[in-house]
Amino acid sequence: MIGKIKKFYILVILFISVFSLSYGQKTVPLSSYIYGITVDDSWQGKIKTEQIIEAIKAMSVKPTVRIVMSKDISPQEYKELFSKIHKVAYIMATPVDSYEMKKYSVSSYLKRFKDSYETLSEYTDIWEIGNEVNGENWLGNNPKLISEKVYSAYKYIRNNNGKTALTSYYFAPGEQKIPMNDWLERYIPSDMKNNLDYVLVSYYEDDNNGYQPEWKKVFEDLEAIFPNSKLGIGECGSTKKGAGIVSKVKKARHYYTMPKYVKNYIGGYFWWYWVQESVPYKNNKVWEAINDSISK
Repeated sequence: MIGKIKKFYILVILFISVFSLSYGQKTVPLSSYIYGITVDDSWQGKIKTEQIIEAIKAMSVKPTVRIVMSKDISPQEYKELFSKIHKVAYIMATPVDSYEMKKYSVSSYLKRFKDSYETLSEYTDIWEIGNEVNGENWLGNNPKLISEKVYSAYKYIRNNNGKTALTSYYFAPGEQKIPMNDWLERYIPSDMKNNLDYVLVSYYEDDNNGYQPEWKKVFEDLEAIFPNSKLGIGECGSTKKGAGIVSKVKKARHYYTMPKYVKNYIGGYFWWYWVQESVPYKNNKVWEAINDSISK
């Protein structure tokens, strides 16, 4: 009898714990739609982890948090952050950001993903195996080498039954030598094209003179290249120096209310400066714009 009473109280405590963590949040299955936000390292020393957790918990829908990992910080050092965030959100891990891609060889890139997986897999729902992979110059000038790095991570994560995401970089016509779709067709191996779980698109209109892509066509073209992948926006935000709150709010609402362009479209968005611009969250216009948009 005593044993049954103990088990009952343990179950009650577990229920209360889970309920308190997700209070106020609607849990959307990761497979159906993604409401993404981004957490990088630039907030450290300015914002407390607890403030980030509070802002996430206050969101009306359980989000997916992209955690961008810096090269000079080991996966072990990220464990506490991943553990805390995963209690209130899904996580997409980015072991290598696009701006650090050229610092890696194929072997060191693979090692970064192995080390990250071994340390953080219990907290990670999606692995971004390549970020803005077709970006010219800042990732290096050898597309084949970039592809080899990404493919090594893809094979490792897939062989360990992890979910994979590839983020491409979109730009206004003529801004790069090779159009995004041509790059993906040419340098992404066929098995990745058939088996990637997610293919996302990074786009910053401020970096492209306000150019507005024909998103339906963009995703129709991607659907033809990646017929079995879920598609969405992988990065967005306001990058214009001195941009005001009104401009940021307008952009946030624009992206987070995008329609379902194609059958496999699952949202995403992953506002890049979410911590810097949405935390603390109370009376915060950008946080409110994102949260209101995903609540509809």
